[in-house]
Amino acid sequence: MIVFRCSRLRALSLSAALPALLLPGLALGQTPAAPVTQLDTLSVTGTRTEKPIGEETGTVTVIPEQDLRRRGVHRPQDAVRYEPGVAVGNQPTRAGQGNYTIRGIGGNRVRVQVDGVKLPDFPASNPAYTRDTVEFDSLKRLEILRGPGSALYGSDALGGVVAYVTKDPEDYLNEVGRDWYIGGRGSYDSSDKSFGKAATAAGRVGPVEGLLNYTRRDGHEVKNKGALKANPQDYTSDNLLGKLAIGEKGNRLRLTGEYLKRETDTNVLTDRSASVLDSQGRDTTQRYRVSLDHSYARPLSFIDQIDTKLFYTRASREEVTEQQRLTTGLARYRYSDLDFTQDIYGGEVQAKSSADWFGLSHAFTYGLSLDQTKTERPRNRYERTLATGAITQSFSGGPGVPSEVFPNKTFPDTKTLQAGAYVQDEIKTGPWTFLPAVRFDYYRLTPSPDQAFANTNYRNFQIREFSDTAVSPKFGTTYKIDERFSVFGQYAHGFRAPPYDDANIGFTNGPSRYEILPNANLKPEESDGVEAGLRGKFKDGSSFSASGFYNAYTDFIESTMIGVTRDGITQYQSRNVSKATIWGLEARGEYRFLPDWGLHGSLAYAHGTNDDTNQPLDNIAPFTLRAGLTYDHPTQNWGASLMASHYAQKDRVSNPSFYKVPSATIMDVSGYWDITEQFGLTAGVYNLFDKQYYNALDVSGFQANRTDLERYTQPGRTFMVSLSARW
Repeated sequence: MIVFRCSRLRALSLSAALPALLLPGLALGQTPAAPVTQLDTLSVTGTRTEKPIGEETGTVTVIPEQDLRRRGVHRPQDAVRYEPGVAVGNQPTRAGQGNYTIRGIGGNRVRVQVDGVKLPDFPASNPAYTRDTVEFDSLKRLEILRGPGSALYGSDALGGVVAYVTKDPEDYLNEVGRDWYIGGRGSYDSSDKSFGKAATAAGRVGPVEGLLNYTRRDGHEVKNKGALKANPQDYTSDNLLGKLAIGEKGNRLRLTGEYLKRETDTNVLTDRSASVLDSQGRDTTQRYRVSLDHSYARPLSFIDQIDTKLFYTRASREEVTEQQRLTTGLARYRYSDLDFTQDIYGGEVQAKSSADWFGLSHAFTYGLSLDQTKTERPRNRYERTLATGAITQSFSGGPGVPSEVFPNKTFPDTKTLQAGAYVQDEIKTGPWTFLPAVRFDYYRLTPSPDQAFANTNYRNFQIREFSDTAVSPKFGTTYKIDERFSVFGQYAHGFRAPPYDDANIGFTNGPSRYEILPNANLKPEESDGVEAGLRGKFKDGSSFSASGFYNAYTDFIESTMIGVTRDGITQYQSRNVSKATIWGLEARGEYRFLPDWGLHGSLAYAHGTNDDTNQPLDNIAPFTLRAGLTYDHPTQNWGASLMASHYAQKDRVSNPSFYKVPSATIMDVSGYWDITEQFGLTAGVYNLFDKQYYNALDVSGFQANRTDLERYTQPGRTFMVSLSARW
């Protein structure tokens, strides 16, 4: 017999606490009240179907809109401020916010998606690019899947998944309980002296619902707590989200449009030297998305629900640098325009079926996905001699190397085709749940060399099309010991296809005396991860989750020096060279010692080793411990929290000359007040005691004797305040 099962999404506040704080909760487990806990929060990312995170076979975090709003989040780094094992860096010279790192794995090895549509990635040859292209004011929640997710998401999810979920019209309409909604919000964050303004309108007419959300931000560089300051910046950001939904729940068509534009002007003081008298940067980032999805949740033969989606997304970044230079005694003006664009077209179909066979309950999730990505990175530059007005686009290549001619490209325009099919079966019998899953992937890279690429590939390195397949299995299980405790565990295999630029880059930098060779024989990066842990939740609202993990990575793609030519050019090539292991422990929880009071805490420890060299991995964060106290008034109209974070010293580095980040303890305080049904106020003070400290990701691999280390310190004491209104 085929049976459809569904449940309602609930938004909950997320909190954290140490399992040790929960021991008193055992005695309080018989209190009459039975509030929901953090483990009851529903997630979709972990299994591609709605499921409480307390029933997941791995570790999934959900940060709801309420938490994002009360903490004044508008940057990825703020969003994961209290997340164990997850971090985002910041580059203070120009690029700004970095990329997500989950348990020591980051960059393009972590899939980032919005409403199930993956965000464009960035070229490994320019890691300063980021995927900080999402406006948090438009979000319903943020979900984070730790560990390999390739069994359901394919190549991009070697290290995990970060999933943004935007709001729907009904989310706003349900807040006010009527068919129209108008709201707005203003905010200020002293860490980058930014003002945010947002306006939202939503409405319903019969079966048709609509939403329009606009957010504008104006700000500056993120300030630090060092003697050397970040390069001065001014930025503006505009984000527009529109949605139109037609039909009833269970048979609904939804059209989504999204546009973000961010412009940043930087006085690049760090570029200045004897030959560079002034350097000004102007960076423009744009992201578009159009998606059409349909959900049909009514029985159709053996299918209980079928969801289809078509999408197009585009990201572009233009980096313009204008420099006043002095070369061989002549004043010159140099203009550089380095661009990156990526277009992704795709679609997917996912279905769900359920059945009871031989006394076992089965819930199947299965689907197909197909997308094509076109990537381009054109580069242009010219230089004008001010005395004569002479203009050149040809720059000396040095001894034995032809001049570099612009416009050019360091890798050819490339189309990447990815196709996947997956199936997952959730099997339940008594206290046991088993979750086997497997995904089959096919990918193909098709380069299109042109004259711009030939301008840098003067040695005519061979560029080839190539394709491959991959199989990613997963098996997880949970066992419910009793009404309070459960154990969980899983094995997951991950992979990442060789990227376009590692495979087909061909570039010679004569003045710096190096060149990069393509490698069409690259194999996929692979990982095998296991995780096991214990969860508990109690009738007083207390809960905890603690787990250990072990991930083994093989065939990591790294740029490797392979030799020196007779002209003195050092040659590099991307190769599958690295094996690494990362293991660690994570825990979080909440102890509700009184109905309105809670103790919260979390810890994260990871240990990473490069198995080829037997040296530590430098991108592993040090041991982190957090503990805090929260109060929520019984009316839920106001509340406050105090959170302390301790970062241990980073002792494990791959080279004794590398900087060992010192330990630090900081404290944050925040609160909220719903003044009336229409108006709400949130505020927070971060790094309350104005301590100097570092994010270990920002200085990973830095020499200890660098004179600019303090430029990479985190902000000192900052504050945030936000006022919202709704009708």
